[in-house]
Amino acid sequence: MLPNMNYHLSCHTVGPLQENCYLLADPDQGVAVLIDPGDEGPRLIKAVTGHGFTLAAIWLTHAHFDHVGAIADIKEVWDVPVYLHPADQPLLAHAAQAAARWEIAIRQPPTETLPLTPGQILTVGGLRVYCRYTPGHAPGHMAFHLSREELVIAGDVLFRGSIGRTDLPGGDQELLLTSIRQELLSLPDATQVWPGHGPATTIGAEKRSNPFLR
Repeated sequence: MLPNMNYHLSCHTVGPLQENCYLLADPDQGVAVLIDPGDEGPRLIKAVTGHGFTLAAIWLTHAHFDHVGAIADIKEVWDVPVYLHPADQPLLAHAAQAAARWEIAIRQPPTETLPLTPGQILTVGGLRVYCRYTPGHAPGHMAFHLSREELVIAGDVLFRGSIGRTDLPGGDQELLLTSIRQELLSLPDATQVWPGHGPATTIGAEKRSNPFLR
């Protein structure tokens, strides 16, 4: 968890694929968003209410089933908008079906979303979040960049010592590497990278040691 006087960010690893859902909030205003609520809806709901936050929205880096499996549960408590790049809408529409192929059961998420666009600015209270378009792992993949706070929530694009897989439908390794180099490695080295799976890292660390980026 990364609380300070300006923001709250906590990581909640959920589901059989150990996906990282993030709770991002402006604690001064008490407003929050959930980013990639992949599973264990009741646990994520408790994380929001336990801090006394009001949920304002759900943001999705992309719509693979392990990133969307708790949306139905959450929207039964808060009827909040879900933001997603339109290119990932087909993934969302078939999320439960895709999970079943992995012998994983999720509730099919509602498919009504609001569009994310490259360069769009989202807000959470006083926080400003820049949307970086990072396709390659999924056609509509977005990363959420908070420049003042020096962090990026990167989804399944960049991991500590690795990159996102591209053998799923819509994957493209050349495009993924281009996305990483143009949209992420261009950020300051001190920028924290909070990925969709596994531990956090920094842009500088990945520049120096990630074997996929050499």
